[in-house]
Amino acid sequence: MLKCPWLVFFGTSEIGIETLRSLNAHFNVKAVLTSEDKQGKRNKTLIESPIKLEAKKLNLNILQPQKLDIGFLEQIKDCEMGVLFSYGKIIPQNVINVFKYGILNIHPSILPKYRGASPIISALLNGDSHTGISIIKLTKDLDAGDILMQKIIEIEPNDNNITLSGKISQIASQMIVCAVEYMQAGFIKPVPQKGNISYVKKFDKSDARINFETEDAVAIVRKVKAFLGYLEAFFYYNGKIYKILKASVVDKSSDPGTVLEVSKSSLVVACKNKSISIEVIKPEGKNSMPISAFLAGHKIQCGQKLI
Repeated sequence: MLKCPWLVFFGTSEIGIETLRSLNAHFNVKAVLTSEDKQGKRNKTLIESPIKLEAKKLNLNILQPQKLDIGFLEQIKDCEMGVLFSYGKIIPQNVINVFKYGILNIHPSILPKYRGASPIISALLNGDSHTGISIIKLTKDLDAGDILMQKIIEIEPNDNNITLSGKISQIASQMIVCAVEYMQAGFIKPVPQKGNISYVKKFDKSDARINFETEDAVAIVRKVKAFLGYLEAFFYYNGKIYKILKASVVDKSSDPGTVLEVSKSSLVVACKNKSISIEVIKPEGKNSMPISAFLAGHKIQCGQKLI
């Protein structure tokens, strides 16, 4: 029987919570490495990462080093393996070398497609029919390590950033247990990545802005799904920001930005090609609401422009 290995988990984002729970249930997690606390925008309260909050619940040792230096290495010297999922920082080679079995990196795409920071958002923006999970051996090069395991995941028509991230989170938490055990037992033969390599960037607020004049309805609905729960797709109207949280394509056309239909429960706006029906919206400074509630408090008329 194999000895239960000592692990270090590297993670910051919410998507890694289920993986941390799973690792803690099956192995010896000696430390959880996560990003430093962030300063809140509106006050001086420090914001802890989702992984740090979960590690506290699990009563695990939490490390938040600014640098992965000699002092950090001393704290993990007895560990045999690392697992990384959405940590947000580059791991230097000398840290990777500390671990007997290396660091297993969970990446939410079928590598080598969508190497980089935002593979889930990119898959939704591009209207992909599927995505997946790749577990690779971490190297100093971005998402370039050999493949240990992969699983394809279907993107369903109603999926968005929140639902797809949830699926990936659950499936990854199951895959990683097998990967750790198989890696320790020598049952996995790492395979070099094959296929066309593509890279994706970290998106910012400007990427989430909707432009009815230059974007067609399909692209805008994809944007709404892709940025939900993160930046969130938005447009400006009368100097204020309006975030669209749910929308669908309507086969109607007119001058882009023109309101084509208004009823108690419907708001249809023309795009570069076709139109969108806005179903859930979040006006600036207010909570999200169904379009029926929004229209009850806002005078929007057919023919007016929202640009």
